[in-house]
Amino acid sequence: MAPIDNQNKPALRLVCLSDLHDAQQTVSVPDGDVLIVAGDICLEGRLAEVKRFDDWLGTLPHRCKLVIAGNHDWPFEIVGKGAAINLLKNAIYLEDAGIEINGVNFWGSPWQPEFCDWAFNLPRGPRLAEIWDGIPSNTDVLITHTPPYGILDEVFGEHVGCEALAVAVQRVRPKFHVFGHIHECHGVLKQGETTYVNASLHDERFCLRHQPIVLDLQDP
Repeated sequence: MAPIDNQNKPALRLVCLSDLHDAQQTVSVPDGDVLIVAGDICLEGRLAEVKRFDDWLGTLPHRCKLVIAGNHDWPFEIVGKGAAINLLKNAIYLEDAGIEINGVNFWGSPWQPEFCDWAFNLPRGPRLAEIWDGIPSNTDVLITHTPPYGILDEVFGEHVGCEALAVAVQRVRPKFHVFGHIHECHGVLKQGETTYVNASLHDERFCLRHQPIVLDLQDP
C-alpha cells in the first residue's frame, strides 16, 4: 500500500478506540491526524452495522482512518468478506497488512486466541505465532484486537492475552501497541520502549463507559 503524506507534519496525533459494538453515534471523538479503530465495530456481526459504522466515520475530520476487525466482526471473515471491506469507504482496512503515514509505519491484524468460536479465532501456539511472525520489524504503531499476554488483559484476575503476540512485541518493539477486546482493562501502560493502549470503549457489562485515548507520536 502506498505511503500517505499527511501534509509533512513533524508529529502525528493518534486517536485510539476499540470495541464500539455498533454504539458509535454516542461517542465523542477528539480530532487528530490518524483515527485508529482496533476492532469490534459490530455487535451482532451484520453488514448493516458495518454500513452504519462507515457512515459515522464519514462525519469525522481525521485525515486518515485505520480500521481492523475483531471477534464480533463476522462480515470481514466469512465468505463474501469483500462486501464488508467495500462498505468501508471512509477508512483503510488492515488485515495482516501495513501502511506508512508521514514516515510512521502502522501494521494491523484482527486475530486472537480462540474463545467461543468467534470471528478471527486461532488456537494458541504455532498458528498465532505464524501470524505475528509477519509483523515487520520496523513497525512503529502495532494495531491488534487482542492484547499481548500479561498487558491490560485481565479477566477476573486471569491473564487472557496472546502469549505469541507478547513474544512478537518484544521482537518488534513498536512505539505504540493499540488493542482492545478485553473490556475490563481500558487504559495505557508503558513498559520499556513500548506504550500499550487498551482502547476498549465498552466496559465488562457492555456499557459504553470509556473515552478514546489520544497519543502524540513525535518524529520517527
